[in-house]
Amino acid sequence: MRIIYLDTPTYLPGSWHCRIAALGEFEVFPDRPDPETAIHRLSACDIAIVEWTALTREILSEVRRVRHLSLVTTSFDFVDLDAAREADISVSYCPTYSQTAVAEHVFGLLLAVTRRLPAADEAVRRGESHVYGPFLSMGLAGRTLGLIGTGRTARATARIAGGFGMRVIAASRNGAPVPGLTVVPLDDLLRRSDVVSLHVPLNDSTRGLLGADRLALLKPSAVLINTCRGKLVEQAALVRMLAARRLAGAGLDDLDDTADGDIRSLDNVVLSPGTAWYTADARATNLVELYANLSGYLAGRPQNLLT
Repeated sequence: MRIIYLDTPTYLPGSWHCRIAALGEFEVFPDRPDPETAIHRLSACDIAIVEWTALTREILSEVRRVRHLSLVTTSFDFVDLDAAREADISVSYCPTYSQTAVAEHVFGLLLAVTRRLPAADEAVRRGESHVYGPFLSMGLAGRTLGLIGTGRTARATARIAGGFGMRVIAASRNGAPVPGLTVVPLDDLLRRSDVVSLHVPLNDSTRGLLGADRLALLKPSAVLINTCRGKLVEQAALVRMLAARRLAGAGLDDLDDTADGDIRSLDNVVLSPGTAWYTADARATNLVELYANLSGYLAGRPQNLLT
């Protein structure tokens, strides 16, 4: 049984390298392969751990040996699942390791936006003190948080919101009841919420989910938080609304760099570089979950399967 780590690991200490190596012949590649190289590597292994590499239909149709892909991530939009299924390649992912970290990051971004913390930090570093005018903020207690999505991370975010004294409503794809959450239609959620936080995967049905028309439903005083993929939001429309102060602010952990409009220049936006998940606890738990997926597959008890 040959197992490879297809692309450079964010975190793989020696102890975990040894544990995985005990499952079979194990090789880690310290780069991010081009398509031709990815095909070559996947055609010379039985199981591949994948973190960075986009596995398209073109790549998967050329692969001859690999039978299982174990994604390190919660997101899976970079793998063509239909093509994997057609090629009889099973795919697992890691859905739980980052839920607390991402939920906490939602509020890190939210407080940074509403309290204007980057600007406040700069003011103090310039020598200013007790400057109040530019930093009047929206309190969270009594405000309505709208969660787009009702999965694990959304529910973890709702629990934290309760500690701030926020009301929580949520929208799901099918509108089905969710214990502990008040589920409402998406457009209703956008109209009612003071803060909107996205918690859905990127796929064909969610790409551009918040386009210009839906963004226009938000209150001018509302704040948008996105710790998921940037392509869920029509970025050019978001830039226009933020620049015109038609929306109070946004906290974003991922950008759609193919979109027009430079969101980086706006002072009512706080950005982070895809680090919502990245805490020491989540990083360690990620390896526990990944190992369980690998060992479960080898034992004939696969878990967290996407295909």
